[in-house]
Amino acid sequence: DLWVPSTDQVEPQQSWQVAGGLAYNWNKDYEVSLEAYYKRMSNIIAYKDGASFVDVNGDWESQVAAGLGKSYGLELFIQKKTGRFTGWLGYTLAWSNRLFDRPGEEINFGEEFSYRYDRRHDISLVGVYELGEGVDVSATWVYGTGVAVTLPLQKFEGVGFQEYYSTLYEYGERNSFRMGAYHRLDVGINFVKQKKRGERVWNFSFYNAYNRQNPFFVYQGRDDDGENVFRQVNLFPVIPSISYTRRW
Repeated sequence: DLWVPSTDQVEPQQSWQVAGGLAYNWNKDYEVSLEAYYKRMSNIIAYKDGASFVDVNGDWESQVAAGLGKSYGLELFIQKKTGRFTGWLGYTLAWSNRLFDRPGEEINFGEEFSYRYDRRHDISLVGVYELGEGVDVSATWVYGTGVAVTLPLQKFEGVGFQEYYSTLYEYGERNSFRMGAYHRLDVGINFVKQKKRGERVWNFSFYNAYNRQNPFFVYQGRDDDGENVFRQVNLFPVIPSISYTRRW
C-alpha cells in the first residue's frame, strides 16, 4: 500500500458510499440479513507503469498517478443463535476496480483493471456444538478468491551495450493474474469449569487443520532444467496450540 501526504500536485483522496439492507429474525433463534453497497473513490494514487519504488528524498510525486476507484457488492449473513448447535454463515460477492486514464498518467493503457484486493467471493462459516456441560467444539472455515497480481509475460536477458547488460521484463495488463484461492479450516475444543473465584478454560485447537498451502506471494524462478517458472511461497501450515484462560 502507498501512503504519502497530500501536496499541491497530489490532491487528497475522497470517497462516498451508499448502502442498504434488509434483516429478519425468526423467534429470536435465527437472523438473516442481506446488504448491498456501492463506493466511489477519486484522486486514488498508484505507481505509474515502470515505477518500482518511491524515493521519499526525491521527486516522488512524478512517480505516481491519480485516478478513480469503485467497489460494490452484496453481503449475506445467516446466524443460528440458540440451541446446542450455534453458528453463522457470511458470504460476500464483491468487485473492486481502478481506472487511471488521465493524459500522461495512464495505467494499464487507460483501461479499467481489478484492484489488488478485488476478491469475487468471500465466505466465512462458523459452527459451535455443545457436547456437554462445560465442553464445546468449534470449527471455522474461510474461503477467499485469489488476490489479483501482475506477472511478466516475457523475460529478455543480456539486453544492453558492450559490457552493460540487464534483464528486461514485458508485462501485460495490470493485475491480470490471480493467485490460488485462500481457504483453511480451524478446529478446537474448550473445557470450561466454574470455580469459586471465576472461570477456568482449557483450549486445544488446530489452525489450518488440513494444512492448506495458501499462497503468500509469487516470484519468478527456475526449475531443475533451468527453465523460467513462477514459484509460490506459502504461509502458515497446520499449527496446533494449547491455551489456558482464567477469568474472574
